[in-house]
Amino acid sequence: MSRIRVFTVSAVAAALLLAGGSVPASAMLPKPFQIGFGGGVSVPVSDAKDALKTGWHGTGILRLNMPGLPVDLRGAFSYSRFKLDPASAGADGTGRLLSGLANVSYSLPFPGPLKPYITAGLGAFNLKASPDSPGATSTGSTTKFGIDGGVGVQFGLMGVHGFIEGKMQNIYTDQGFSSAVTKDINTQIIPVTFGIFL
Repeated sequence: MSRIRVFTVSAVAAALLLAGGSVPASAMLPKPFQIGFGGGVSVPVSDAKDALKTGWHGTGILRLNMPGLPVDLRGAFSYSRFKLDPASAGADGTGRLLSGLANVSYSLPFPGPLKPYITAGLGAFNLKASPDSPGATSTGSTTKFGIDGGVGVQFGLMGVHGFIEGKMQNIYTDQGFSSAVTKDINTQIIPVTFGIFL
């Protein structure tokens, strides 16, 4: 977990430095609809770390802002990629995760250019493991229900809305990410994302 803490502290520090040159509050007023893009590190935790190494992800977001309310609605679509841990999975290779989530985010009252928020959502996750070792066969993809929740902070960045957020994703798989590794677990991933809303 130390890598997660180091990355999170570094990301928050970068946000604070960027926010030092933030735009005026009037420029932070959001549009009714916004498109966001982001990416970052994805960290498997709990039993999932036995099958996967830390990976990366890219995310696209459609956000509906609610005028006069501290909430917004989001549809997020992500692609994540990991390396399989050969010590546990028994083979080299890659794992990939596609997700589509509907989220509700609540902005916390906070003075200044930084706008912290909490978020929670649910959706579908499609998982697939592809071993590279000779004789190993690729498993078929499977789609499972899952939930996520986390915290983030928004800030003004050169005329656009930047954000950094960390989430915990809990995917209700019957046998984890790879049935060859674990049994009867939930796949849990922590994605830490840096991005912008246009």
